Amino acid sequence: MRNPLLFFGPILLISCVGSTVQDQTTGSEATAEETRTLSESSKNEYGSADTWGQIIETPPETFFAADLSDDVRDGLTDALLVATSEWGNFGPLEYWVLGTDLDAAKDLAERFCERRSQRGDFKKSQCLSENLDPNGQYRFEYYRKIGADAIARKKAGGSMGWNGNREWGIHFYASSYPLGFDRLFGSSPAGEQRGVFHEYFHAVQQAHIFSRDSDERKALSGLAWFIEGGADYMAQTTTRKLWASGKLTTIDDSDSGSFEQSFKNKMKKGKKMIAEHCPGTKLHELTYDNDCSGAAYGLGAWAVAYLLNKVGQEALLDTFYPSLNELGWEGAFRKTFGMSSEDFSAEFSLFLEKPLADQLAILPKHE
Repeated sequence: MRNPLLFFGPILLISCVGSTVQDQTTGSEATAEETRTLSESSKNEYGSADTWGQIIETPPETFFAADLSDDVRDGLTDALLVATSEWGNFGPLEYWVLGTDLDAAKDLAERFCERRSQRGDFKKSQCLSENLDPNGQYRFEYYRKIGADAIARKKAGGSMGWNGNREWGIHFYASSYPLGFDRLFGSSPAGEQRGVFHEYFHAVQQAHIFSRDSDERKALSGLAWFIEGGADYMAQTTTRKLWASGKLTTIDDSDSGSFEQSFKNKMKKGKKMIAEHCPGTKLHELTYDNDCSGAAYGLGAWAVAYLLNKVGQEALLDTFYPSLNELGWEGAFRKTFGMSSEDFSAEFSLFLEKPLADQLAILPKHE
């Protein structure tokens, strides 16, 4: 999903010890004692040390708006914890989730902004003003309205994102109402679980970039197809593996379909989007800003599948990201995949012209 460099938005706090998960509701249900305990534990967890890029013991924190159901809280929390167990617990991490109720969103924003103020991240008055601005983007009210609009239209839709923040020393997420955990309008928990894994992989990616300089971080992140395609592919393959093993449970896989079919759809939609909105655009030319940016997700997943079929499914985690800071994005790409990104783009363009049966042959088998 979209991952702007900075966002000030709603929070979900999840604290767990062992296999026990404790979630903390924001709003009128949160007592003064809960708030005091949260503040003290946060100071102890974050401390003054910079743990960016390290696997830590402190579990991810999640904060939910008061109007969200237990199914949403438990479903998102469980998926996030399994993702951190599978790929490493890179933190500290805060995941803030909005519902649709305006008062609950205001309570969540109040808590978020007080937290930021206490930690010296952001002036509280400015934080509240930005997060409750009805015209703001990637702020709390923006995410609340997405969920409210979905309910009003009775049509599934949502948005979530890794929104920074290296300067704060945390992986910060914000999300609209994850409808699938409540099985609304044809959406399902399986789809939401994949979404959580997709977003957490962005934390894995960003955790391997140590610089605080925004230009350096952007350069090391790489191209849109690699960022989003990597997150999409890793979420697709990993959730299916974990469903099969029982480590990740879902009682509704109605939208999971077959792995092969999902990639057929990605190929079809990606090609159609480029043909209709930016004819002739190549993979490496896709950005977050052009009219066919969505193709970076589907065709990007295909590109990552193609690369990992050549060198092994663990190459991103075992070779590419550990080499990133030392070699730079292009250097890490060459080391991992044995070719330049320019040569790969040309090779992948030829791959896109092959018969579908030949394309599907590169995918790992999950069924």
